[in-house]
Amino acid sequence: MRIGIFTDQYYPIISGVVTSIKMLYEGLEKLGHEVYIFTSLDLDEYEDDPEIKNKKIINFKGVHYPFKAAKDYKFTFKRRRCIKIIKQYNLDVIHIQTEFSISGVARAASKKLHIPIVHTMHTAWINYICTLFPHTDKIIHPFWIWVMKTLFTKPTYKASTTEILPTKKIIPDLKDYGIIGDDFEIMPTGIELDKFLKENFKEEDVISLKKELNLENKFVFIFVGRTAPEKNIELLLNGYAKAFKDNDDVRFLIVGGGPSLDGLKKLSDKLEINDKVIFTGLIDWKKVPIYYQLGDIFLNASKSETQGLTYIESLAAGLPNIVMNDPCVDDVVIDGENGFLFNNEEEFVEKIKYIYNHQEALENLKENAITASLKFSKYEFVKHALRIYEEAIEKYKTKNCKNK
Repeated sequence: MRIGIFTDQYYPIISGVVTSIKMLYEGLEKLGHEVYIFTSLDLDEYEDDPEIKNKKIINFKGVHYPFKAAKDYKFTFKRRRCIKIIKQYNLDVIHIQTEFSISGVARAASKKLHIPIVHTMHTAWINYICTLFPHTDKIIHPFWIWVMKTLFTKPTYKASTTEILPTKKIIPDLKDYGIIGDDFEIMPTGIELDKFLKENFKEEDVISLKKELNLENKFVFIFVGRTAPEKNIELLLNGYAKAFKDNDDVRFLIVGGGPSLDGLKKLSDKLEINDKVIFTGLIDWKKVPIYYQLGDIFLNASKSETQGLTYIESLAAGLPNIVMNDPCVDDVVIDGENGFLFNNEEEFVEKIKYIYNHQEALENLKENAITASLKFSKYEFVKHALRIYEEAIEKYKTKNCKNK
């Protein structure tokens, strides 16, 4: 099968969408399928990186969006030229991963070249927009949701043969995105679990990295992901400051880059905890797994996730989760078994203070964390995706036959 993955977001960005694409690409290729990634990013400086060099990436020209929060994305123009390029690859199916400019290119190619579309709705846009535009009021937010629906999510859904949701979380909001009915597939994104297991890392490498980051003999809370407004990292910093501002035995490690990084550093300074918070900035994708080995507890306060792949990665690494109570973790984090859930900053402070003061409970939580991650394997994910592609192709053929 010849599969085209269309995305506005890819390496070197660290995100759940990028991880999903990576797992899908590598898994499908291993099974003998031809896979191509169509995107529009600044990849020139990474052309010798294995993540780019060893993958079939078709990079369209574009211009950056004029918004700081969307600085990683581009608007792709000259669609006729893009379609001519896409035609050369004789695709059997198009898989759209993001709803912005590249989705428009994919939809145009589908219509012109008669290729079925499968679309994955990765992002809970209602929460995302409220954090993307935090200074606008409740009157303006519905306007942006309408814009998102009208220009992006609804057109993508209408053009798709099959709609994929990583979790059930997004179902109550589907109507707001222009998605009507119940014709969709629930397909959790898979994880290459072996990359995160503790036994697959050399102890001396972990110790060396701890020394480099001054984390020796420290209890470490860790966040891994894109430092962006929708991740709600401010809550984590504020709560951490309240709990451990005067405790020199604890550190908060924030792994990742993004538009909020400078603002988070300023907040850390304002809270007088900059000596207790380590910001790594953007980390090479291949090196991210070892950073989980530096932590004791994984933290996340986001409500914009549809699945939360870093939660599963951290569980595979043996890290219990203390995360925001949200439908995206319903099948991932079991309160009191492999971590704890919180609903607000006050509860967050209570949970992180509790786990630090009851470290004897950690071992049991760690064992349960690893067990909980096993059902999210890369193999199950790819197998599910192939079935969806095959069904979408048949459905598309049947629909076209009826319309003739």
